[in-house]
Amino acid sequence: MRAGKVAGVEIIFNNWFLVLLALFTAAGLGGKILLVFSAVLLHELAHMLMAGGLGYKVKQVELLPFGAMARVERLADAGAASEIMIAAAGPMASLVLAALCYARLNEAGAWQEVVRFYGEVNLTLALFNLLPALPLDGGRILRALLSRRRDYRESTAIVVTISHIIGCLLILLAGLEYWLQGIINLTMLIAAGFLFITARAENNLAGLRGMRILAGKKAELSSRGVMPTSHLTAMENTAVSDVIRLLGPEQYYVIHIVDRNFHLSGALTETEVWEKLLERGIKGKVNDFINKA
Repeated sequence: MRAGKVAGVEIIFNNWFLVLLALFTAAGLGGKILLVFSAVLLHELAHMLMAGGLGYKVKQVELLPFGAMARVERLADAGAASEIMIAAAGPMASLVLAALCYARLNEAGAWQEVVRFYGEVNLTLALFNLLPALPLDGGRILRALLSRRRDYRESTAIVVTISHIIGCLLILLAGLEYWLQGIINLTMLIAAGFLFITARAENNLAGLRGMRILAGKKAELSSRGVMPTSHLTAMENTAVSDVIRLLGPEQYYVIHIVDRNFHLSGALTETEVWEKLLERGIKGKVNDFINKA
């Protein structure tokens, strides 16, 4: 549900978030909803400030059951370091707020219960978001770390598998709680369902990332006429899949191909690699990608 715009950023309430709010209200905890809501917003504000500081524009914020997700322009094209910094900003802010609450708890007087609850909310928000599952912050951090050595799509698939495992564990924990105490933990079940659905969506989007990054680079190069370029050197019998793993999002790449005597036998631009990929295949040798007379 779209709730309008704040400072040019569109605010959206995820359906799962609305369900959780309804459960809080039904349980007679309506007075605490605003505290939860403010904790989520401050968590997301930290993401937005970090993204803005790194030069990315936040277009949309979606409030999720246990956090929020900012849709940042060109974030999918960002390098691993930028993605880690942006993803980590939210949990760090929540942990700082939780620490402040617990540090000032004895000075809160009549507000002690409210301060304790707010500290618990921020601590839970930080710890849940640090789980290595997509689209949570911990999952994005793990994917960014994996993508330093693996293909982005492969990295996403690994984290999606972990997300499914965590979802299954949440269901098992909910079942165990019901068996031991006779209590149905709807919050845990909602979290599991949320992870299953959103992780699958992340997996589907990962396959489009390479072409989207290339399109952005070509547009930037066309408009500016110049952009930072990196050079790679590959032996002519190297599989193109090994080259693609090294193509980062923040620079344009030119691949120099050398023979077994280390003499230059040709060169490929990043664009040529992607354009010929369907024809030559991911396991093709880079030498086969060179236009030969």
